[in-house]
Amino acid sequence: MIRPDFEDFRRQCVRQLARPVSARIRYGFFRNPNPVRDSNKNRSFGSMSEYRKFCEDNYPEYFGYARPGRAAPEA
Repeated sequence: MIRPDFEDFRRQCVRQLARPVSARIRYGFFRNPNPVRDSNKNRSFGSMSEYRKFCEDNYPEYFGYARPGRAAPEA
């Protein structure tokens, strides 16, 4: 038996594949605003540990900048 949500997912995939490639590219990406990254400030770091510390202090974990093992476990 196939789960109903999987069937819905398959229908969505079929609809997406029916679109032209240009439309899939256009709607397949989205801009994720980030006030830290988009602040137009140039930054340089003397070491990788300084960069990692900056990322941990300024970015939410879901952006993927957390060190391995420090990100919140998935539920």
